[in-house]
Amino acid sequence: MAVNPEYANQLLSDFQDKVEGIIRVNGLEHHLGTTNLPEIDAVKDNYINTVMTTFTLPQTSEGELQSEMNAATTEITRIARKKGKEEAQSIAGLGSTVNKSVAADSTAWNTIIADAGHRIDKIVKMYADQINNMPKALRARIDDDFANVLDSINDAYNSNPSPGNAQIVSLQVKNSLDKIEKDLAEASQALLKASIETIVQAKNTELQAKEIELQSLEAGMTKPQIAGYKGIIAETKKLIAELGTSNYLVYDKVIRQQKISVIDHKIGVLENIRLQAAGVASSLSGYFGNSALRGTRKAPAINGIGTTIGVNTSQLSAAPQNFRNGIPPGFAGFAGKMSKEDIAKKHPPGTAQSHIDAMSHYMSQGMSFNDAHNKANASGFTPQSHGKTFSLGGGAYPFR
Repeated sequence: MAVNPEYANQLLSDFQDKVEGIIRVNGLEHHLGTTNLPEIDAVKDNYINTVMTTFTLPQTSEGELQSEMNAATTEITRIARKKGKEEAQSIAGLGSTVNKSVAADSTAWNTIIADAGHRIDKIVKMYADQINNMPKALRARIDDDFANVLDSINDAYNSNPSPGNAQIVSLQVKNSLDKIEKDLAEASQALLKASIETIVQAKNTELQAKEIELQSLEAGMTKPQIAGYKGIIAETKKLIAELGTSNYLVYDKVIRQQKISVIDHKIGVLENIRLQAAGVASSLSGYFGNSALRGTRKAPAINGIGTTIGVNTSQLSAAPQNFRNGIPPGFAGFAGKMSKEDIAKKHPPGTAQSHIDAMSHYMSQGMSFNDAHNKANASGFTPQSHGKTFSLGGGAYPFR
């Protein structure tokens, strides 16, 4: 016959109380309300489902449900005891680990650990910039090297905690840290060398640019100016070369900056010379104007076939031979009348007298100011030809 619902509810209530009591007795009460006891929960849920699905059946009796409950509680008791024993053993193992002596408990071994930690801190501070600039993988490797040194102390202690072994491990730790510091020192030196090489290359490039600019302006410079800037360039090249040598003093930041300041000053002097030469060249360009050849004026053909049709030839005449006499002095393309003083005034101060004399001679033959200037240069009587004497023939610089 079916079981009374009130009896079924009371049976389930008693079962729940028994299960909770079993869990507490076995020291598992901290798992109540959690899912950390899946085996016990499975047995409990199975019994509850059995009661709920069978108590209304005619063949189910109270004795059968009670018997099922006893079997379920027995199984739960077995599982709880096993679980409680496992946790007790685990806690005991943790306790033994905590209570186990470590290297720091020994004075000799603790000294090794303290010395190693202090040495590592010193190395890291000394080479902090180099380490921070390293690739991520290389930084991780250095961290791993330091960690291995400390781990080796603990491993050696666990293997043999005797004072004699402590002395051996102390020497091993020192050698390991010496090697790490040596590698970092070499990396630091290589970085400084590369930095100085970069500075040297930059200064050489800057100096080469100035040299090329000055060479292009030599036409507007005197011989002393040319010799002067070339001498400064030679001195600057020597200073840059010295900066790139392996002198350890160069690694000092203050000394390195002092050397660079001297080089920059030399390059600044070259820049001033360049600006002055550029100004002279610009002035010369303004004085001499366009030196392009002008086309000659030809008199119109007279009585030529096909050239005078419809033209009153009585009004045509050849250009007078002395037509230049009325042209103002220095008029572009014409010679005109200019004294040597007038010619000298159109040149920069310090122009060679031989250049003035040559131009005066060529202009007296009918050449323009520009053509006479070009002819004098072509003949070797340049504005810088000091010491030369213009002559119409013979001598070192004959007229041509």
